[in-house]
Amino acid sequence: MHCFMNVTVMKINLFFLSLLAGCIQLEAQDTIRYVVSPSYDFINKEANEIHNSVMLAPFYEKLYQLKKLKKSTVNILQIGDSHVQADFMSGTTRTLFQLEFGNAGRGLVFPGRVGRTNESPTLYSASLGNWEAKRIIYANQPLPIGIGAMTLQTKDAGTSISLKTKSNDSLYYAFNKITFLYQKDFTSYNLVVKDSLGKHLAYLGPYTHEATNVSRIQLGQLTNQIELQTLQSTGSQNQFTLYGLNLENGKPGVLFHATGGNGAKVKHYLEAKYFSEQTKELTPDLIVISLGTNEAMDHPYIDPKFSEYLDMFIIQLREQNPFALILLSTPLDFYKKKTRRNPGVEVIRDKLIEYANQHNLAYWDLYLTGGGKHSADAWKKNNLLQHDGIHYTKAGYALQGSLLFEAFIKGYNEYVLYRYP
Repeated sequence: MHCFMNVTVMKINLFFLSLLAGCIQLEAQDTIRYVVSPSYDFINKEANEIHNSVMLAPFYEKLYQLKKLKKSTVNILQIGDSHVQADFMSGTTRTLFQLEFGNAGRGLVFPGRVGRTNESPTLYSASLGNWEAKRIIYANQPLPIGIGAMTLQTKDAGTSISLKTKSNDSLYYAFNKITFLYQKDFTSYNLVVKDSLGKHLAYLGPYTHEATNVSRIQLGQLTNQIELQTLQSTGSQNQFTLYGLNLENGKPGVLFHATGGNGAKVKHYLEAKYFSEQTKELTPDLIVISLGTNEAMDHPYIDPKFSEYLDMFIIQLREQNPFALILLSTPLDFYKKKTRRNPGVEVIRDKLIEYANQHNLAYWDLYLTGGGKHSADAWKKNNLLQHDGIHYTKAGYALQGSLLFEAFIKGYNEYVLYRYP
């Protein structure tokens, strides 16, 4: 009898083990294979992961549901400095996410060329008339800063901005829904939205009833080029102030928003009047904070309030986005004055990791992944670092963007393998 019971128990255990193995095999089919190419010997592949990745479980679940059902949109917002403003790194991560999970549109854009600075390679902007610009690092100058980390303003009616999205071989960035983030009061000019042939597509102005400083329009068809022209309808209208635009195509997939300011530090975003408030209009599921380079450039001085500023900024973001998850990323090694070592990078990296661990935040250690101390030598040797010793080449940024995506996929795959059915 005892022997029979042992055999029965063994059969039951084998049955459940077979079920478990079947579940694991099924989940394994849902994992994604991605390997960074080209590869470099100095990259620390084992270190390339999202630390405290369990904190991103709700984000991975949304990606999983998007992948399986091909419904809804997952929104990612990356906030940074000049490395992000250039949109080479973030653009690579955006492309990889959208190829894998679906393209919901170009997302947040800002016409940087109109402000006489660089803009994303997926956008071309031009203007007619006089437009004044203010960058995020100039807190004492007039004009408040919003979501684009730069502000444009005109005092003249009849001025215009033209925008054209540029697609690549794999992704088409046409759009039919536009969210305008701008100063919206009765001093604001109306705006006429035209197509490339000058046909009027839509109007917007302070009379619309969306949230503060927001208007949305739905176009009748997809387009990749529009012109925005200011129009005075009342005597009280005397300006148009633009903070940014969100371009969507109405399809399920990922919207990867990126906003960055040349020279920006954490404290600059903290001081930006409308920045945190306007992030909620992007409904981010995940906010990636990629700052610290410019604080590290000040070495041997390190702002003693750096962690305090970071904490205050994250509190601001969470007040506006209570369900968004936060990911911190550390800066990559770089030089000071083109060729000198910069110990400040490691100092800031350690402060970011310490803060993440203290507050149970996920973080991505690009510093260690990229080779750690003095790895700028390897990046320079492989033509991945520019001559200024601070910024990277297009290939260097593409490598960083690929590494970030790979780290996400490692976390996603681990989540999928062990998620509850």
